[in-house]
Amino acid sequence: MQTLAAQQKDNLCGPFWAARILRDAGFAEWDEDEIALRAGTVLPDPDEGSVPPGAESRTGYRFELPRAAPAAAGTAAGALAAAIEAASGEALRCLPLRGPWDAATVEALLGLRGVRLLANVRTGAFWGSRPELELLLAELRGEQVEGPPPDWDVGHFCELELLVRGPGGSLVVVHDSYPEFGVGGRHLQPPRVVAAALARGDGREGGVLAIGPETAAAEQLARTLGLDMRIWDNGTSR
Repeated sequence: MQTLAAQQKDNLCGPFWAARILRDAGFAEWDEDEIALRAGTVLPDPDEGSVPPGAESRTGYRFELPRAAPAAAGTAAGALAAAIEAASGEALRCLPLRGPWDAATVEALLGLRGVRLLANVRTGAFWGSRPELELLLAELRGEQVEGPPPDWDVGHFCELELLVRGPGGSLVVVHDSYPEFGVGGRHLQPPRVVAAALARGDGREGGVLAIGPETAAAEQLARTLGLDMRIWDNGTSR
């Protein structure tokens, strides 16, 4: 059994979160390298810069992974979902959710219990991860303000962890695989900003995997919200 690091290895954001979710569910034998191998993660060749500002590169892959041009590299959402289900012996299910995305839909999903929400986003739509406190308070009061520019702009997997409500608005706790973001990897984003990150706007698709032993409630909510329960195309070659 390998120890999970606080930071992902370069280009393994999806497998990093898959391994963490599996371990939290009691399947402690899996690490990000093994999930990357199962999911067919493709490394970029050449690597044009996979690490955000302020983070150090982590490679040391335990297995030889395929390589492709940067535009086709990454982890396909469908392959990642299949790897999670297989690694758990089908004890965990992965319900894929595609848009349309808006702030109300994001808020509703974060009201689900019993599932983890693994989001495939474009980070360039996020606010920078350390906004001024007054901006966050303004959002919670119900004001829509302009946040700081993003820390980086890539396709990425992260967890949508919690919804924080204020008297007039709310914020999403986004948990990233780089501790440099926010506080220990957690940062706050308005739901409308999360919706924009899921929509991506870069010619590729984003989405959410609702992961848990039972996804019936998530399926019912998805139907109510008009979400498409199919795997999305994030541009990865597999």
